[in-house]
Amino acid sequence: MKATLAKWVIRSSGLLVAWLTGLLLLLVPASLLAEDAAITVTPEARISLFPLTGQTLTDSATVTVQPRDAGSPGGAFSEALPKHCLMSVTVTLGADEADLRAGKMICITEDRRVFELTPTATISDLGLCQAAGGAACGRYVVGPEQPGLMVLTVTEKMTLQARSDQN
Repeated sequence: MKATLAKWVIRSSGLLVAWLTGLLLLLVPASLLAEDAAITVTPEARISLFPLTGQTLTDSATVTVQPRDAGSPGGAFSEALPKHCLMSVTVTLGADEADLRAGKMICITEDRRVFELTPTATISDLGLCQAAGGAACGRYVVGPEQPGLMVLTVTEKMTLQARSDQN
């Protein structure tokens, strides 16, 4: 009888520990559990922006680009920039030049983590202004053969996106 009671207590305490551990994991924020919940990107990072398609813009528009590391020095990223990234760039045509603004960048790592960032950055060389309609920059041409360069103005973190399939 004592042996059976001892086995039951041991089995029950194991189940209780497992149940309490599961409950604690539900209560602890995921960001505290994940040691790699963000990728830090410094202003030393050099990121090439490759337009997915060739486009001729005659009005302000959004261009989709693929960001890639352009030979950044060590330490510019806390981990390598993932290979699978997309980003939007808003191109606003002005009379003499185009204004390029970074939009949201989303990256997926090989182990299926999804990171996002809307960088504070300068973008240069992503296309060419052409004269049209009396304006020096009445048309803007982008294409995969003319990658741009993005440089962050401050250190930022690409944050891990919460996903329902990880619950």
